[in-house]
Amino acid sequence: MIKLLTAFWNIMLKRSGQESLPDSNFFLGLVFIFYFLTQLISGIKVSDSIDMFLISFVIDAVFLAVWLRLLVEFFATQSYFRRSLIALFGTGGIFNIIASPLIIEFSNYLKSGEMINELQIPVWLTLSFLLVAIWSIIIMSHIFSKVMSKPTYSMLVAIAFIMVNFFIQSLVLGL
Repeated sequence: MIKLLTAFWNIMLKRSGQESLPDSNFFLGLVFIFYFLTQLISGIKVSDSIDMFLISFVIDAVFLAVWLRLLVEFFATQSYFRRSLIALFGTGGIFNIIASPLIIEFSNYLKSGEMINELQIPVWLTLSFLLVAIWSIIIMSHIFSKVMSKPTYSMLVAIAFIMVNFFIQSLVLGL
């Protein structure tokens, strides 16, 4: 297990790519469970209900797989699909572990009952969220670049994914 977490960490540091990961459905299932479990505590904490969290999680995971499938089909790199999805779920799980304390702390501020414009969120919390978000986008772009024949556009593709995912989540969940 440590060896696999190290492989994900190396991807997050851009020392390697998804080609360093095993290419199996069993491993994909394990990493998907890891991804789910790492979102569980913070996801339930910020969601209105467990149902809302589960719907949000399913939308996120399915949309990520569909987005990636469209990329590998468009760029004719189908052999990268499973390893890329494993890399996205694995690195996403590690990002969830890093961000969960920040999310829980942020939700404590939101649940204090004050109006959003009156909240005094500490600068360290805002900067921490920003750094994790930027790092996450860079790594998603790194993974997408292996799939795309034009890696210079991978950052735009990663940002587009996040924006479309947010839009879909907002529509479905009524946020």
